[in-house]
Amino acid sequence: MLRSSTSMMSAAVRKSAYRLPNRGLSYSVIGGPSTVRTAKNVLLNRNAAGGIDRILQRFKIGGERLKLSRMIMLALAAMALEKQRQQALQANCEALKQERSLLDYEKNEMSYLQRLGRSLRALRRIGVLTCLFIPAGVLMPVAYATQNVAPRISDVTWEYILYGIEVAGPTFIKLSQWASTRSDLFPAEFCLRFARLQDATRGHTWSATETTLIEQLGPDWDQKLEIDNKEPIGSGCIAQVYQGKMRAATGMKKAGEEVAIKIVHPHIREKVELDFYILNKLTRFLESLPRFNFEYLAMSDSVEQFRQIMVPQLDLRCEAKNLEKFRIHFAENNRVEFPEPFDHLTSSNILVEGFCRGSRIMSYATPGAKQQDREDLAHLGVKTVMEMLFMYDFVHGDLHPGNIMVFRNKENELSMNLLDCGICVEMGESDHKNLINILGAFIKRDGLLAGKLMVDTAKHKNATDDDVRLFCEGIQKICSDDLDNNFLEKVGDYLADICDLACRHKVKLESKFINASLAVEIIEGLACKLHPEMEVQKVALPLVLKAEVMHGIRKAKDLSWGEWFTNLTGGAKQD
Repeated sequence: MLRSSTSMMSAAVRKSAYRLPNRGLSYSVIGGPSTVRTAKNVLLNRNAAGGIDRILQRFKIGGERLKLSRMIMLALAAMALEKQRQQALQANCEALKQERSLLDYEKNEMSYLQRLGRSLRALRRIGVLTCLFIPAGVLMPVAYATQNVAPRISDVTWEYILYGIEVAGPTFIKLSQWASTRSDLFPAEFCLRFARLQDATRGHTWSATETTLIEQLGPDWDQKLEIDNKEPIGSGCIAQVYQGKMRAATGMKKAGEEVAIKIVHPHIREKVELDFYILNKLTRFLESLPRFNFEYLAMSDSVEQFRQIMVPQLDLRCEAKNLEKFRIHFAENNRVEFPEPFDHLTSSNILVEGFCRGSRIMSYATPGAKQQDREDLAHLGVKTVMEMLFMYDFVHGDLHPGNIMVFRNKENELSMNLLDCGICVEMGESDHKNLINILGAFIKRDGLLAGKLMVDTAKHKNATDDDVRLFCEGIQKICSDDLDNNFLEKVGDYLADICDLACRHKVKLESKFINASLAVEIIEGLACKLHPEMEVQKVALPLVLKAEVMHGIRKAKDLSWGEWFTNLTGGAKQD
């Protein structure tokens, strides 16, 4: 009996033995069916827990691999960015070397033979310019005396003057482009004739263009770019432009994409070098003349700043960087656009950028254009320049009508594409703040404050206290006598009066103030042609206030808690 019960128990135990798939081990439990189920659940739970551990372990390993791969990707990205930074730094260094080569004409650390050669080249340049403009001096009085009898002489005179300016080089062309926008300062015929220089100056030959393409892009340049028409679509004082296409896809650029190809004129640097050397000597001579007080007009400083603006335009990589900066500033503005530069095809003498379609802005200044369109474009142009000046401290310094294309955006709004960004004016935070304060005082008609700020920011001041007082009172009188106008609406008139006051009272004006005023004056002349009744103050005043607040916030951020407390307690004591 005992043996049979023992055998029955052994059979039960054998029946209740389960082989679970846990690393091939067998587990035996003794008990009834409920006991077996309980044991089974426990073992299954343990097995599930082990599975979760394995999954977590796999996630941990995968995370480490992902972390490692991400670190590798970040390292590669950092290496690529560092390489781009080094390339940009190298490009800037090369541009700086070119700029220093231009400065060599103004340095005195030269041997006797070098100085003699420089002087001879300058004299030859002066001789060439004199020979160019002497015939114009002879023809002008003859044309004026016979304009009613022989108008053909007048046409020949104008054509020769334009020819002489084009041959003279970029410095004279740039000044003529500015003058052609000032219909309020120069006769209508003068502006009409000189408007041709805005986008149709004398260019160079195709053979010179092809030589530059081979030098900069290699003998296989035609495998990268396609230029069907060898005639340029535009020619400026620094370079001329061709319309072309991308022959091969590179990076994000697809094959067949339309591009504009800008090629620097050959031998242009030597003309610029000599022109600035001559202008520098001429302005210093005029400032040395006694009794005229020309030194307070800051002519030599203005020439130096103009040189600093003009020289980078000779390296088209600088223009590509300016375009990228403008595109960042106006990224949220769907009515103002700038061409996209193709950096991988851009060099010192070649700039490849996106092709911009549209019509010239002066086509809207004709009598047949809609009045609403004229007013809209005038307002947009002035607001754009004011934002550049007041908000970004980065102003397009060459906004003559030839560099503004008009098109309609996706919302069917009139929009602008701004070209030729080689010349830009940037002052720096301190000078920009001073300029904002001065222009803000003028706009608010606080002449005493404007005069005081102009005196305080002057680098050299030989004026007595009485001169300073009279200068400030003269500025206040200018603001009070012309209540119907505003500084930004009549920059030319204000600037002439301010320069006269500066000479009389020996207050040296800041060249950056003069150059910024001239930049505003250019767009003012254009807006005057489109919409003579436009009130610039309504556009400028809110931006001036924003700029003042912006500089105030920057100053507040730079203060420490101790400086904050000192200012507050100091202010309390003063009260």
